[in-house]
Formats: sequence, C-alpha cells, structure tokens
Amino acid sequence: MRGQWAPFAESWRITALRTGSLAVAIGMGVGLYQRQLAVVPLVTVLALWFTLGGHFLEVLFRNQLGRRIGGQPRQSVARLAYWFAGGSVLYAGALATLALLTGRRPGPWPWWAGGVGFVVAELLIHQLLRARGHASFYNGLG
Repeated sequence: MRGQWAPFAESWRITALRTGSLAVAIGMGVGLYQRQLAVVPLVTVLALWFTLGGHFLEVLFRNQLGRRIGGQPRQSVARLAYWFAGGSVLYAGALATLALLTGRRPGPWPWWAGGVGFVVAELLIHQLLRARGHASFYNGLG
C-alpha cells in the first residue's frame, strides 16, 4: 500500500482514551500476574511513560522530524535510532518516577533496555497497523 503521506492528527480525547486504556490494561495485567492488585495504580502510571510518551514521540517523528530526512531507507534507519533513544529516555523517566513514588531504588536494569524494548514494541505495533491497512513504518506512510 503506497499512497500520499499525510500528517497524523487526532483529538486529545481519543489519544487519552487509547493510551490511558492501554496503560490500565498493562497495570491490570501485571497486577493479575503478580496476584497483587495493589500494584495496578503504580504500574499504570509507569506504563503511561511508554503509552502516552511513546505516542508523542511517534507524532513528533512522523509530523516533524521524519519528513526532513531524505529517502525511505534513511528514514527507516533514523526512525529505529529515534525509537531507541526515545525509549531509553522514557525508561529513565519511568525509573525516576518509580523511585519518586516508592522511595526505593529500581533494580539493576541497563539504561539501554528501555530503548530495545521500545523498538520491539513499536515494530509490533506498526506490524498491527499494517495488518489493519493503516499507515505504518513498514509501508513508509506512518
């Protein structure tokens, strides 16, 4: 599917519902998995770093940064690097939030783990978008 590129735009309400619902689902999933529903609010707040923060990272790249990079191959490489850097920053924010809210230091995860995880998540999300016929990383439109 190749078509005309268009900037991404959606209402704040739709963005908040989608990213918030996903964060709550992650929080509930972790709480059920750990059999500790008391962790749901904390995990939901931490997940918002990736769901809502990731949304804004993606919109910034798609609408501003990506179009300034010439050619699809360079855009793809730049986007992967951007996802890695952005995911690392979101991970650092989530860890800082965890420390602030709990008063304890997070475990010994390397700084780059958030970047790798974010790249994997974005690739899976864009695969789902492509399967549904929407603009995505894979068709060069999203």
